[in-house]
Parts: sequence; C-alpha cells; structure tokens
Amino acid sequence: MKIDLDLMSRQFADVEFFVACIFPQSVAEFTGAPASLALISTPQFWAVSSRAPASSRALVHEHGDVQLVFRGYEAELGVHSYSDDAALEKIKAPEALKNGAFACIRHDSQLGQAVVRSDAFGFGPMYYRQMDGAWFFASHPVLIHLADDEPDLVSWVTMMQNGFPMADRSFFSNIARFKSGTQMTIRRDGADVAQWYDFAHLPPGEDKIEDDDFRIVEDAYMSAMERCLKLDVGGVTLPFSSGFDSRRFFGTLVRKKVPFKAVTCQTFHHKNGHDYDIDSFYAPKIAGAFGIDCELVQAVPPAEMETDAVRRQALIGTESFMHGWALPFMRWLAKRPPSLIFDGLAGDTFGNSGFEIDGLHETPSKDYQLVLNRATQPFALRQLSSLFPSVDALRERYRGYLDQFAPNLNQAEMAFLQSRTRRCISPWITMMHPPGHVVVFPYCDLEFALATLRYHPAEKYKYFFQKECLRRFYPEFYDFHGSRNLPADHAPLDEQTSLERARAEERYAYGESAGVLAALKYLNWKNKLLLLASRLLPALRRRRDWLFRPLLLLVRTGREAPIFIDAGSAAQRSHRTGGTLFNEVQPAKKVTA
Repeated sequence: MKIDLDLMSRQFADVEFFVACIFPQSVAEFTGAPASLALISTPQFWAVSSRAPASSRALVHEHGDVQLVFRGYEAELGVHSYSDDAALEKIKAPEALKNGAFACIRHDSQLGQAVVRSDAFGFGPMYYRQMDGAWFFASHPVLIHLADDEPDLVSWVTMMQNGFPMADRSFFSNIARFKSGTQMTIRRDGADVAQWYDFAHLPPGEDKIEDDDFRIVEDAYMSAMERCLKLDVGGVTLPFSSGFDSRRFFGTLVRKKVPFKAVTCQTFHHKNGHDYDIDSFYAPKIAGAFGIDCELVQAVPPAEMETDAVRRQALIGTESFMHGWALPFMRWLAKRPPSLIFDGLAGDTFGNSGFEIDGLHETPSKDYQLVLNRATQPFALRQLSSLFPSVDALRERYRGYLDQFAPNLNQAEMAFLQSRTRRCISPWITMMHPPGHVVVFPYCDLEFALATLRYHPAEKYKYFFQKECLRRFYPEFYDFHGSRNLPADHAPLDEQTSLERARAEERYAYGESAGVLAALKYLNWKNKLLLLASRLLPALRRRRDWLFRPLLLLVRTGREAPIFIDAGSAAQRSHRTGGTLFNEVQPAKKVTA
C-alpha cells in the first residue's frame, strides 16, 4: 500500500484534513515527507494530517501505545483540534466527548483496538471505508478514494434532485459518512457500534411558544456562547453577514467587549431572475454603526471563477453544489493568525424550522409522507438511464432514512438537519478552512438544540426565534436592512456582470467535451441526443439544465478525483473491497448521553 504524501500536501494546501487506517493489511509506504503534514505510523495504525503553520501542531498525536486523531471541538471539556497535550488527556475516554462538533479516533496498540466517535449531530465530517480487515477514515471522502471506485448512484440522483446526498451515503459506493451520535469499537475480529446519542430522546416538538419562552431560548444561546468563548485558540473571527444569525453573534461580542475581527464575504444571491449583492452592501454599514471595522473579501471576477470551482469541487463536490463564493474567504483566512471562528450553522434550522412544504407540521404521519414525496420525486429518474435505481427502490431507501427519527412533529426537522444542514450547508466551513483555526457552532450546542426543539415547528415558522430574539434582546442591532429584510428599492447587479458570471458557470459545467461524452451513459436516449445536440445549439440546454448541469458536475468530480492511496491493481482489490459498510453493522448496544 502506497500513500502519496506529496500529492496530499499539494491538493490540500491550506486546508485542514486527516486520513487514518486501522489494522492495515500491508506495510504502508509513504511517498515524500512534506513539512506541512504530520505522520504517525505503527504496524496496527497510521494517520496523516495537516499542520497549523503558526504552532506546527497537527490533528494526530502519539502518547506511548496510544495514537489519537481529533478534529473539531468539545465545548464542555474545552478541547479543540490544536489543544496542548495536557488538554488532550481529557480524551483518554472518548465517551467524555459529548457537546460540540468533532471527529475522534483513538487507537490503543496495547489493547489492540480503536474507538471512533462522532458528535451528536454528526457535523464534524468523517468518512470511512472497509477493505478486507483494514478500516480507513478521513475528513474528506476523496482522501480514501481508490482507483476504479464506482459512483453511488443513489447519492448522485438525490444530489441532482435535492442538492445533497441522502443519509450517510457519499459520492463513492464503497465510502460512507460516519453516522451521527455514534461510537464504534474496532478490533481485529470485528466492530461493535453504540448509538451514544439517540435522536428518539429529543423533544417531540409539541409546545406552543409563550412570551417567556424567548428568554429560555436566549439563555440557552448565551450558555452556548459562553462555552465556545472559553476555548483557548487565539483571536476571534466573525464571518459577518447581514442576516439575523450572525448579527446575534455580532451583538453578543460587542456587548461582552470581546475583541474580534469582522469579515464579510461578497456573495451574490439569485432571486426572481436577478443577482443581488446584499451582505457586502449592508454588513459593513451595520459594523460601522458600532465602531467595528469590517473587512470586505471581494468575490472573484468571472475570469477566475472556473479555477475556484475546480478547487471547491475537489474538496466538497461530493457534498454540495453550493458555496463557490467561499474560496476567497479561505485564502484570506489562511493569512490570518489562529482564531476561533463563529459560524451560524443550524441557527435557522433549530431556531426557525426546516422544510417549507405546504401542509407540513400537522401530523407526524402526514409529515413523513410529504417529506418522502418531496425528496424522492421521480422526475429526475425518468430522464436517466437504467443504471440508476428505480423510483420504488429510491423511495424504500429514503423510508429507511426517515425511520431513524422518532415519529413526532420534529421528524421532518431532524430529516432536514441531517440532510440539507449537515450535508449541504456545513461543508463550506467544515471541509475547506485552513489549519490552525477552530470553527465553532453555538447554535448546534446540545442545550440550545434541546431548548428550541421543544416547540412546535409551525410555531417557529410563525415567530422565527433568530429574528425575534434579536429584536427583543438586541434591539440596537435589529433595526438595519440586510438579507432578511431588504428594502424594496435594493437594486440588482448590472446585467453585464450577471451575464459574465452566468457564462463562467456555464463554461465550467458544459465546456469539457470529454465530460459531456462521459455523462451520456447516465442519460436515457432522448436526453443523450439533446445533450449532444446542445454542443452545437447551446440554447437546447435550457430544456434540461436542471438535470444536465448537476450531472456534468458530478461526472467531472469523479473524473478529476485524485488517487492518494494505491492499494494495488483493480484485479487485486476486487476480492478485498466491498466489506461490510458501517450502516450494515448491527449495533451491539444503544446508549444515550
């Protein structure tokens, strides 16, 4: 088995990552020794990770017979990716990790076993595959991608229809995402699984919202902020949009007199056929009103959009088609000293609600059917080839996904949280940020989640906790225009700029003839002909752009995926790959925090 460290250092330059192997079946041969990477290698375990430039600390650690990989943070323990050795001693028992966003692997050579643990909601990305007796884990699925891996076409079709892969599937058929709230103990003779955080014990979402409840939610939010602020990283960075979520962070930091760096990323919102520049227009004005300097990171010009799209797709293309705007922010962040970054992930999901479907939140059984119908509509499958699963097979798999959540009024909310929030929204900051920085998600705090999930989802739609708490408790920060309350006269971008951006995005999706040819086998005959004809008559693409564009992006991701691990020829691997996937392992026990 050969692992190309030089390629890792190039592909993941200025990106935090880890990859690990438990019980390798052959001696690992590492090519290169880049100073930007950290390496641990023993006969039973090896791991590689990025290093923080300022401190040279990494995500991998070795203490005697114990090897540890830890990425993310635990707010109660005050442990994070770059904690010192004394703080990391708190992870002697991974069971102590409960409240935060993290991925943890602890291998004990003396015991001959490894313990792997995810956070309660699975926001710390971790992927795995099994090959014979070896288990591979990584922060990004491409890191454990092997030559000739087949795509997961269930994942593909849900990406095309919904914008995110279903459940814990990934781009590749032999790679899955580690389940939320789960701990796995791996030995030579197998693996035991414990569901340490059981979604069935979450509130059912039946309470009405009374006037005093806003204070309960606000107190839970403040407790979460206090826990995050105690993490010892360095400075504080606030990606500051003009929305209510980050405005609440802004108000808290200002009131607490916490020194922080505010930064706004220029993004363009498409609405009613026009592109709007919103955050970069309003956020600096809000910051300026309180004497806070807010640095503006400009969006890349259209001529550079394809370069960033290739980079983004290489890192998170298996998770989301969103966040092309994020790369300029990551380049800005890579030049900054280590900091604690506050991100508003799940604020709208917990504080407001999830799916917007007519008739939702009346009864659990009706919600189940509405979400199932929305997520498994047959329109894409009818345009694709027989390589894809049938509509009935897709629906059956999605039922299995929904059945993991308790049949109550929060079932649809949890389905949204675990799919769109976890797999589509979070990658921009969990899978692209530079090493040295630690990203925290106060709205994902367990106390805040439990406080907000008490309430009926329809009630949250009515009041919007994020908006109402800002209005009640931070009134001086509320009364500004921004992304959630635009004035009627906010003008869109000029048509020429919008047109140049649209052309750049189209070139990236359709510009490769080899990619178009590779995509043909996934389409039915009518769409094969339409896509080929569109090479000569581009206007034809408009009929199926909703289908062709995401398919071509998926095909391109697969074609351009680098190979970091050489496990031998395809013929040698064919009888060793395809071992039991994680979601097929029978739980040995189920426990709740």
